[in-house]
Amino acid sequence: MLKNKLLVLPISLLLLLGACSDNENAETPEETPAETEAAAENAADAPKTELDLPAGEDVVVIVNGEEINGTVYNSVARQLESSLATQGKKVSDPEVAEQVKEQAISVITGNKLIIQDAIEKGHTADEKELEQRVEELKNQFENEEQMNIALQRIGFTLEDMEQQFREQLIYASYLEDEIEAAEVTEEEMKDSYQGYVDSTEGESPEFEEMKPMIEKSLEERNVQQAVYDRIAELREAAEIDVKI
Repeated sequence: MLKNKLLVLPISLLLLLGACSDNENAETPEETPAETEAAAENAADAPKTELDLPAGEDVVVIVNGEEINGTVYNSVARQLESSLATQGKKVSDPEVAEQVKEQAISVITGNKLIIQDAIEKGHTADEKELEQRVEELKNQFENEEQMNIALQRIGFTLEDMEQQFREQLIYASYLEDEIEAAEVTEEEMKDSYQGYVDSTEGESPEFEEMKPMIEKSLEERNVQQAVYDRIAELREAAEIDVKI
């Protein structure tokens, strides 16, 4: 098992960071893009932060000449702060605050590297699907004013969200065509099942009953691993200039 690693879902920034984990049972390596829609949905309830965050317009990191601003960094950092808080870790502790900073930079740079590679390889967003996602976002609010207020609370505009959706779609195309994950073996599924049985009190479902769920989980793990490996490759040739 790996300690101090992020558990994140595929894509785009951390508006985009769907989840993260620093706990000893996390099985995923440390950096990757993440997934977005919930950010605007929960914006009105965005928690206060103890982090020392940059201004939204400040440049926090430059990746191969592309600037990433404070708005994106702050969204990632706040979600990391929230996740660590559930583990009893507070950013008032300088070590925890530094951990949040390092992981947030890692996430947003990893995401940018993937999107840059995808665009270089010709991947684009389906415009009809993009329009549908934007409309779905708008439909979550009674009117445009409420939507703008909610987005403002997380430092985003509708145009920012549209860009996040665009990157999600680019990533999905990239994932399908460019990422080849290892196949899940029967032995891996049985080992995973046995681990579940050993950690669960009482009677467990039979292996065959749980097999489809286990297989899907391991497939997702392997895809994530393949993405992490690709990011590591891209980092080797990347120019990354952290400004904070």
